[in-house]
Amino acid sequence: MPALRGLFLLSSVLFFAGCVRLFGWDIHSPGILSESFAKQISPIHERVALYLPPDILKFESTDRGSQFADPQTFHVGEAFGPMLLEGFQDGFQEFIFMEKEPTPEILKRYSISYLVLIRIKEFKNHVTMKGQALSLMTETLLLDSDMKVLARYESRGTSDAQSVFRKKGGPQVNLNAAIERNVLAILQYLQDMIQTQGWKGKGNP
Repeated sequence: MPALRGLFLLSSVLFFAGCVRLFGWDIHSPGILSESFAKQISPIHERVALYLPPDILKFESTDRGSQFADPQTFHVGEAFGPMLLEGFQDGFQEFIFMEKEPTPEILKRYSISYLVLIRIKEFKNHVTMKGQALSLMTETLLLDSDMKVLARYESRGTSDAQSVFRKKGGPQVNLNAAIERNVLAILQYLQDMIQTQGWKGKGNP
């Protein structure tokens, strides 16, 4: 009987582990900016348009962070898009979201001074003995009304679960924090670049 009980226990463990590997964890961010975000961004008077490639909203990552961790799917794009829109509304007095691929003719018709294109370059899940850290890296292109590239830069937003988990939540809150910090980094650099005309005097970006 002990042998049978042990075999049953082993079979149960293997079955459970198989279910975890089969289904894993779907991690969805709340997709909203925190109250502190608006305190760190003041809108500037510029007419700016944002265009997001369709694939960015579908971006997902299955980076487990460790070979011993359960399968995980981070639904990054579905939260990144709305949080970008909210951030740009806070960052510019005149903001236009372009649902269709822009052209110089459209930009000039609507008197748009600057067009911003963003793509996700990398998402990392760092799992350690102490917790989990998430990192989102993006590339931003700033173009003029002729769609000439004025500037190109990378931004990174990171979130350490040890600090984020002090608030209520779990991996979803951690993901939201990493995305928010990326959006903040994008906007702060973008505002400074536009206000200082930082691309002047430099070579092609």
